[in-house]
Amino acid sequence: MSPPRLRGRFSLCLLVAVFLVAFPRSLRADSLEEAARSLARKVASMMNPREGANIRIRNLSILSSDQISNLSQVFEGELQSRGHKVSHDDSSPVSLRVIFSEDLTGILEIGELVENGQSRFSVERVTLAAIPSGRSTSKKFTLVRELVWKQESPILDLKFLRPTAQKQEQIAVLSPNALSIYEGREMSWSLVRSLPIPHSGTQSRAPRGQLLQLDENGKPRLIADFPKLFCSVDLAGAFDSTNFECNSNEEKELVGVSLLTAGPFLIDNGAKWNSVGNYFTGELYAENGIRWHIEPFFTAGFLGLNSVEPPRVLITAGIDGHTRLLDHNDKELRSFTGWGNELTTIHSTCDDDWHILASARGDWTDSDKLTAYQFEEHNIVALDQPVALPGPVLSLGSEQIPSDAEFVGPHDGAIVVVRNLKTGEYEAYRISMACSH
Repeated sequence: MSPPRLRGRFSLCLLVAVFLVAFPRSLRADSLEEAARSLARKVASMMNPREGANIRIRNLSILSSDQISNLSQVFEGELQSRGHKVSHDDSSPVSLRVIFSEDLTGILEIGELVENGQSRFSVERVTLAAIPSGRSTSKKFTLVRELVWKQESPILDLKFLRPTAQKQEQIAVLSPNALSIYEGREMSWSLVRSLPIPHSGTQSRAPRGQLLQLDENGKPRLIADFPKLFCSVDLAGAFDSTNFECNSNEEKELVGVSLLTAGPFLIDNGAKWNSVGNYFTGELYAENGIRWHIEPFFTAGFLGLNSVEPPRVLITAGIDGHTRLLDHNDKELRSFTGWGNELTTIHSTCDDDWHILASARGDWTDSDKLTAYQFEEHNIVALDQPVALPGPVLSLGSEQIPSDAEFVGPHDGAIVVVRNLKTGEYEAYRISMACSH
């Protein structure tokens, strides 16, 4: 490498480094294309009317050549629509350099306009969560939303039950004060029985709980697991109070432990709730008695290489706003911001792999959305456009808990619970992944 080229590359890297440190992270776009258009508009505002520029594109990021080509066309098209000519030679005294770089949280799109020896800059940032995959694949992934159940009272969790002796399909719905079973009849759900949950003391203003279906000595049991209460009913017997038991978790060593069941199912993985049950402390009880101590989180899920291999990655939505990827040795692979508090992992028959579903960052007054992501080579990339929801996400988890030692069950989707902002009702949707060539 000759000295001039070496100095040029060093200057370019120094320029990018300065922006990585100094550029305010709050200024960011929602997609790569939107950022390219916004950057072009900013550059155009610095140019004289109908002024042309020689353009150079540099890629210092993980984006593929196809993605860079597409973004270049978007950028140039926006610039030309504002009356500016674009060339790729030295026919204009004005030069424009567009650099695509990255940091731990996303992609930087930097525009440097050079005229009369003076440089002016504009920058756009795209968060990691908004970056689609650059993989060439013959399959397309699409998220499908299907309403399963709605009611006026809050829904903490909903699960499709594994088949037993009953012919009809059944769902279990967990509310703060009741556990209910419904069965499918003529394209609708009919109530089988509802059992009251015996709480003591003041309940949380934002209660949490989850449903599990386990097998004990060949008999299926339905578990309603709360931060301080553990309820169980024998599904092989009558679904009534005689088979329904609830016990406090507060006197046991593992106080308020909830099983981590999103992703390849391993019964021995649990997490400890904080004292009021709003989030997990970060104390995990993994296989073979191993204990982890990670950053506190709201939700978590396992990712596996495929349906026949054990999980290798845990992904968590931290209470500090950071999403973290950790390997099986508790080592942090990556940390980034931009996602909401609810995430889970979902198995796809499209590629026999596990993917991530995550909510968007917002508050209880905003409609939410879910996005599917792929984990590849320590990076997270979006698979498709988000699916819109009629309200904020209250919970997100597996559609059905597989049997012990299984990695997937008959239902491969996820269940998301939202509060519809228009009706005020609580709604549970099934989210599945459809694929096409």
